[in-house]
Amino acid sequence: MLSRLALSLLLLLLAGCSSTRATSPTRSTQEMLLITTAADRAADALAAQVPPQLTAWIDPSGFSAEDQAYGMAAIKDALLRRGVRVMNDRSGADAVILPRAGTLSTFEDNTLVGIPSLPVPLAPGVLVPPLSLYSENDSKGTAKFAASIYDSKTGRLIVSTNPAYGFSHEDDGIVLFFFSWHRNDMGMDFSKNPPQVTAGK
Repeated sequence: MLSRLALSLLLLLLAGCSSTRATSPTRSTQEMLLITTAADRAADALAAQVPPQLTAWIDPSGFSAEDQAYGMAAIKDALLRRGVRVMNDRSGADAVILPRAGTLSTFEDNTLVGIPSLPVPLAPGVLVPPLSLYSENDSKGTAKFAASIYDSKTGRLIVSTNPAYGFSHEDDGIVLFFFSWHRNDMGMDFSKNPPQVTAGK
Protein backbone atom coordinates (compact mmCIF):
# COMPACT_ATOMS: atom_id res chain seq x y z
CA MET A 1 0.00 0.00 0.00
CA LEU A 2 2.76 2.45 1.01
CA SER A 3 4.81 1.54 -2.04
CA ARG A 4 1.88 2.32 -4.34
CA LEU A 5 1.34 5.65 -2.63
CA ALA A 6 5.02 6.54 -2.96
CA LEU A 7 4.97 5.57 -6.64
CA SER A 8 1.90 7.71 -7.25
CA LEU A 9 3.52 10.73 -5.58
CA LEU A 10 6.70 10.24 -7.64
CA LEU A 11 4.73 10.09 -10.88
CA LEU A 12 2.80 13.22 -9.90
CA LEU A 13 6.05 15.04 -9.17
CA LEU A 14 7.58 14.02 -12.48
CA ALA A 15 4.41 15.01 -14.34
CA GLY A 16 4.63 18.45 -12.80
CA CYS A 17 8.25 19.06 -13.79
CA SER A 18 9.02 21.33 -16.70
CA SER A 19 12.14 21.99 -18.70
CA THR A 20 12.63 25.62 -19.66
CA ARG A 21 15.07 27.35 -21.94
CA ALA A 22 14.54 30.92 -22.92
CA THR A 23 16.49 33.74 -24.50
CA SER A 24 15.49 37.32 -23.81
CA PRO A 25 16.74 40.86 -24.41
CA THR A 26 18.04 43.05 -21.60
CA ARG A 27 14.43 44.00 -20.87
CA SER A 28 11.53 41.60 -21.26
CA THR A 29 8.63 42.32 -23.61
CA GLN A 30 6.23 43.15 -20.78
CA GLU A 31 8.82 45.32 -19.05
CA MET A 32 9.30 47.24 -22.30
CA LEU A 33 5.53 47.67 -22.63
CA LEU A 34 5.33 49.05 -19.10
CA ILE A 35 8.15 51.52 -19.79
CA THR A 36 6.97 52.65 -23.22
CA THR A 37 3.35 53.07 -22.06
CA ALA A 38 4.55 55.24 -19.18
CA ALA A 39 6.78 57.16 -21.62
CA ASP A 40 3.85 57.87 -23.96
CA ARG A 41 1.82 59.27 -21.08
CA ALA A 42 4.67 61.38 -19.74
CA ALA A 43 5.36 62.71 -23.27
CA ASP A 44 1.71 63.81 -23.61
CA ALA A 45 1.89 65.60 -20.25
CA LEU A 46 5.15 67.30 -21.29
CA ALA A 47 3.90 68.42 -24.71
CA ALA A 48 0.85 70.02 -23.10
CA GLN A 49 3.22 72.57 -21.48
CA VAL A 50 4.96 73.59 -24.73
CA PRO A 51 3.61 76.62 -26.64
CA PRO A 52 1.81 75.43 -29.79
CA GLN A 53 2.80 76.63 -33.27
CA LEU A 54 6.43 76.78 -32.14
CA THR A 55 9.11 76.02 -34.73
CA ALA A 56 11.69 74.03 -32.79
CA TRP A 57 14.65 71.69 -32.93
CA ILE A 58 14.83 68.92 -30.31
CA ASP A 59 18.18 68.50 -28.57
CA PRO A 60 18.55 64.78 -27.63
CA SER A 61 21.48 65.25 -25.22
CA GLY A 62 19.28 65.06 -22.12
CA PHE A 63 18.54 61.37 -22.69
CA SER A 64 20.75 58.34 -22.07
CA ALA A 65 21.53 56.13 -25.07
CA GLU A 66 19.35 53.31 -23.71
CA ASP A 67 16.20 55.42 -23.43
CA GLN A 68 16.80 57.92 -26.23
CA ALA A 69 15.23 56.04 -29.14
CA TYR A 70 11.70 55.55 -27.78
CA GLY A 71 11.63 58.43 -25.29
CA MET A 72 12.64 61.01 -27.87
CA ALA A 73 10.28 59.59 -30.48
CA ALA A 74 7.37 59.69 -28.00
CA ILE A 75 8.10 63.33 -27.15
CA LYS A 76 8.44 64.29 -30.82
CA ASP A 77 5.13 62.60 -31.65
CA ALA A 78 3.33 64.33 -28.77
CA LEU A 79 4.74 67.73 -29.82
CA LEU A 80 3.72 67.25 -33.45
CA ARG A 81 0.18 66.32 -32.42
CA ARG A 82 -0.05 69.58 -30.46
CA GLY A 83 1.00 71.74 -33.40
CA VAL A 84 4.73 72.20 -32.76
CA ARG A 85 6.74 72.26 -36.00
CA VAL A 86 9.81 70.08 -35.45
CA MET A 87 12.86 70.91 -37.58
CA ASN A 88 15.66 68.49 -38.48
CA ASP A 89 18.27 71.25 -38.27
CA ARG A 90 18.82 73.78 -35.49
CA SER A 91 19.56 76.59 -37.96
CA GLY A 92 15.98 76.54 -39.25
CA ALA A 93 14.36 76.61 -35.80
CA ASP A 94 13.21 79.55 -33.70
CA ALA A 95 13.56 77.56 -30.47
CA VAL A 96 15.44 74.64 -29.00
CA ILE A 97 13.63 72.05 -26.89
CA LEU A 98 15.95 70.26 -24.48
CA PRO A 99 13.98 67.38 -22.91
CA ARG A 100 15.44 65.29 -20.12
CA ALA A 101 14.46 61.98 -18.58
CA GLY A 102 14.44 61.71 -14.80
CA THR A 103 13.48 58.05 -14.93
CA LEU A 104 12.27 55.34 -17.29
CA SER A 105 12.02 52.23 -15.18
CA THR A 106 9.88 49.52 -13.64
CA PHE A 107 9.19 48.41 -10.09
CA GLU A 108 8.23 44.82 -9.32
CA ASP A 109 6.80 43.29 -6.14
CA ASN A 110 6.29 39.52 -5.88
CA THR A 111 4.33 37.74 -3.15
CA LEU A 112 4.18 33.96 -2.73
CA VAL A 113 2.43 31.90 -0.06
CA GLY A 114 3.39 28.30 -0.77
CA ILE A 115 6.41 26.45 -2.13
CA PRO A 116 8.54 28.26 -4.76
CA SER A 117 9.75 26.65 -7.97
CA LEU A 118 12.72 24.39 -7.22
CA PRO A 119 15.36 22.76 -9.43
CA VAL A 120 15.40 18.99 -9.67
CA PRO A 121 18.73 17.60 -8.40
CA LEU A 122 21.00 16.19 -11.11
CA ALA A 123 18.66 17.48 -13.84
CA PRO A 124 19.83 20.92 -15.05
CA GLY A 125 17.05 23.03 -16.49
CA VAL A 126 14.26 20.89 -15.00
CA LEU A 127 12.06 22.66 -12.47
CA VAL A 128 9.32 21.56 -10.13
CA PRO A 129 6.58 24.19 -10.63
CA PRO A 130 5.62 26.32 -7.63
CA LEU A 131 2.74 25.25 -5.41
CA SER A 132 0.92 28.48 -4.70
CA LEU A 133 -1.81 28.88 -2.15
CA TYR A 134 -1.56 32.55 -3.09
CA SER A 135 0.85 34.38 -5.38
CA GLU A 136 0.81 37.85 -6.91
CA ASN A 137 3.22 39.70 -9.19
CA ASP A 138 2.71 43.46 -9.23
CA SER A 139 4.65 45.58 -11.74
CA LYS A 140 4.62 49.33 -12.33
CA GLY A 141 6.22 51.45 -15.05
CA THR A 142 7.27 55.03 -14.35
CA ALA A 143 8.48 57.81 -16.63
CA LYS A 144 9.46 61.35 -15.66
CA PHE A 145 10.21 63.96 -18.32
CA ALA A 146 10.88 67.70 -18.18
CA ALA A 147 12.20 70.20 -20.72
CA SER A 148 13.87 73.58 -21.10
CA ILE A 149 12.80 75.58 -24.15
CA TYR A 150 14.91 78.52 -25.22
CA ASP A 151 15.45 80.87 -28.15
CA SER A 152 17.82 79.25 -30.64
CA LYS A 153 19.58 82.55 -31.42
CA THR A 154 19.67 84.48 -28.16
CA GLY A 155 19.57 81.54 -25.73
CA ARG A 156 16.87 83.30 -23.74
CA LEU A 157 14.56 80.95 -21.83
CA ILE A 158 11.05 80.63 -23.24
CA VAL A 159 9.59 77.91 -21.01
CA SER A 160 10.90 75.63 -18.29
CA THR A 161 8.30 72.90 -17.88
CA ASN A 162 7.15 71.26 -14.69
CA PRO A 163 8.02 67.57 -14.34
CA ALA A 164 5.69 65.43 -16.45
CA TYR A 165 4.91 61.95 -15.17
CA GLY A 166 3.54 58.83 -16.79
CA PHE A 167 2.61 55.56 -15.11
CA SER A 168 1.58 52.05 -16.16
CA HIS A 169 0.58 49.01 -14.17
CA GLU A 170 0.00 45.27 -14.42
CA ASP A 171 -0.58 42.52 -11.91
CA ASP A 172 -1.26 38.82 -12.11
CA GLY A 173 -1.70 36.09 -9.57
CA ILE A 174 -3.18 32.78 -8.57
CA VAL A 175 -5.21 31.59 -5.57
CA LEU A 176 -5.56 27.99 -4.42
CA PHE A 177 -3.62 26.65 -7.44
CA PHE A 178 -6.42 27.17 -9.99
CA PHE A 179 -8.02 30.64 -9.74
CA SER A 180 -5.91 33.18 -11.61
CA TRP A 181 -6.10 36.73 -12.93
CA HIS A 182 -4.09 39.04 -15.17
CA ARG A 183 -4.81 42.77 -15.30
CA ASN A 184 -3.05 45.76 -16.84
CA ASP A 185 -3.76 49.28 -18.10
CA MET A 186 -1.70 48.95 -21.29
CA GLY A 187 -4.53 47.81 -23.56
CA MET A 188 -3.22 44.23 -23.84
CA ASP A 189 -4.73 40.90 -22.82
CA PHE A 190 -1.83 38.57 -22.03
CA SER A 191 -4.15 35.73 -20.99
CA LYS A 192 -4.88 35.08 -24.67
CA ASN A 193 -2.56 33.13 -26.93
CA PRO A 194 -1.36 35.09 -28.77
CA PRO A 195 -1.88 38.24 -26.64
CA GLN A 196 -4.57 40.56 -27.96
CA VAL A 197 -5.02 44.31 -28.07
CA THR A 198 -8.08 45.23 -26.03
CA ALA A 199 -8.41 49.00 -25.68
CA GLY A 200 -6.53 52.18 -26.32
CA LYS A 201 -4.09 53.56 -23.79
